[in-house]
Amino acid sequence: MPAAVGSRESAWAARLWYYTRMLADLLTWLDAHPYLWPLFIVPARVLDVSIGTVRTIAVVRGRRGLATVLGFFEVLVWVSVVSGVLVEVTAIKLVSYAAGFALGNLVGIKIEERIALGHQLVTVISDARQQSVAFALRLSNLVVTEVPAKGREGEVALCFTVVPRRRTAEVIAKAKAVDNTAHVVVEDLRSTDLGQTPAHVNPSGWRGVFKRK
Repeated sequence: MPAAVGSRESAWAARLWYYTRMLADLLTWLDAHPYLWPLFIVPARVLDVSIGTVRTIAVVRGRRGLATVLGFFEVLVWVSVVSGVLVEVTAIKLVSYAAGFALGNLVGIKIEERIALGHQLVTVISDARQQSVAFALRLSNLVVTEVPAKGREGEVALCFTVVPRRRTAEVIAKAKAVDNTAHVVVEDLRSTDLGQTPAHVNPSGWRGVFKRK
């Protein structure tokens, strides 16, 4: 097992060195053709800012390993871009650098929304059909905690559930489908030890008949 791990690490190191050399050769070629630098600066800046955006979110959410890897590639691309800009500062290079930065923020946010890192705490506040809301969420194999509370207009119930971010919209839609007057609060979580295990729901209807038999 240690030998397999060592060979895998060596393969990754060799691959990383290969791509680093490719990047160095590309920069040398661009130095020989300076009029093509803007065509490299924009996509490279989009890439490194996108990586930086995702890395920052990974740091906030406690993903240290992912943040470390992303940080390496972010700085690698950034240094490559800056070296080209500072060799000979021109207006077109500055505009390309700024445009790449702006687009990179947008792309980074879109990427993070796609991969949806981390978990969120969804709190549903219902004063009309609180039991139905909790039941509907449990039917979706969510672990739900109900807490009775008192609002301005009387008794309410708080339904808490921790879900992966990619499921947050689904949970809100299910809660609103049962009680369209419910209020939903979503909070980002840095870490959680709550596992989403299938919730047990007592069978009803024809399933209940067979269960009792």
